[in-house]
Amino acid sequence: MKIACVLVTHLPVKAEIQRTAILRDKPILIITQSSDGPRVLDISSEVKGVFSGMPLQEALSRSKDAVLVESDEAYYDQVFDQMMEGLFNRSPLVEKSKLGCAFVDISGVEKLYGGEDGIVSTLLGAVEPHLGPRIGLANSKFPAYVAALNSNPGQSSKVPKRVPYFLRNLPVDLLPFSWDDRLRLHNFGLQTMGQIAALSIGSMQAQFGIRGRVAWELANGIDKSPFIPSKYKEMMTDHLDFPVPATSLSMILPAMEVLLGRIFSHPLLRRRCIRSILIQANVRNRPPWVKRVAFKSPVGRKDTAFSILRNALKTTDIPGPLEDISMKISDIAGEFGMQTSLLVDIRKRRCLQEAMQQLETRLRVKPPIYKVMDMEPCSRIPERRRALVEFRP
Repeated sequence: MKIACVLVTHLPVKAEIQRTAILRDKPILIITQSSDGPRVLDISSEVKGVFSGMPLQEALSRSKDAVLVESDEAYYDQVFDQMMEGLFNRSPLVEKSKLGCAFVDISGVEKLYGGEDGIVSTLLGAVEPHLGPRIGLANSKFPAYVAALNSNPGQSSKVPKRVPYFLRNLPVDLLPFSWDDRLRLHNFGLQTMGQIAALSIGSMQAQFGIRGRVAWELANGIDKSPFIPSKYKEMMTDHLDFPVPATSLSMILPAMEVLLGRIFSHPLLRRRCIRSILIQANVRNRPPWVKRVAFKSPVGRKDTAFSILRNALKTTDIPGPLEDISMKISDIAGEFGMQTSLLVDIRKRRCLQEAMQQLETRLRVKPPIYKVMDMEPCSRIPERRRALVEFRP
């Protein structure tokens, strides 16, 4: 299999600079809240010695002059979705990975696009130039990601056949681990991939558990993670300009009702439902306002959607005079209902699939749902008796 990694580094920073030009050329720290306090989501190139995932207190001690920006995940997801839409227009085999990163299966399409140069040109053209996309080519995902990371914006790199040789001098910070896990590797004196590859897999697993085995395999160019194509999401957008800037809900709600009427009258939504709505508006002399509303269950009527939006916006502060407003629908569900069926198991499975999709829409991440599977019920070691596996209805 041949994989191309399409990578936009520091997508949150680039998205913030795109909508707030005053941030350009300034040291920026984008902060997100976590269960153990604020942490760094992304940094600009002007910030040195700070990494994604680092606690805010430690980051500020290393970069005291940085401008702090509260993260806007809905806006970053919107920028990433636009990037994914461009890639889906070029290839149906696209896997959506972490923010700003996507993998494309390019096996057997060299003749179609005129060789690797044609593939690279096509993929680069699918992403907005101001995002500075990079391309990495390899036979598996992690080496392709590293190759893309080591490319220049608007260019590509290809991993040679000797993958461990290519990775040996690269830092362990490139591993897909959390900040705490990477810090633990550094504390053991492991700074480069070559140092991990030189150890035995047993010693790595004894010290770091399953993550030690994964780190050893990746450092040796072994990536067992499968390529899982993402499903293309149908999208609908509609836009409305205000004759005069809107400053209150009494002016904004009628415009939203008009947009919802247009959206639900579209043939694409005939006998179908939506799971969420993304609202965006340009604010005079301020950054754009983005609001995402996820429904508890799929909605198939304009009146119901408008009632939910109206209640959700009652507690929302309008950031300033809105010059326009737009709605984007990307989570479109099939016909929703509780129709009975003679095949009870199939009906339960479909309902469970719909529930998990709705949960993913609300959480904006894949729901951490697992099932317990018997492995060695009679084993004397408790850990071997059962295992948690990803649940896929």
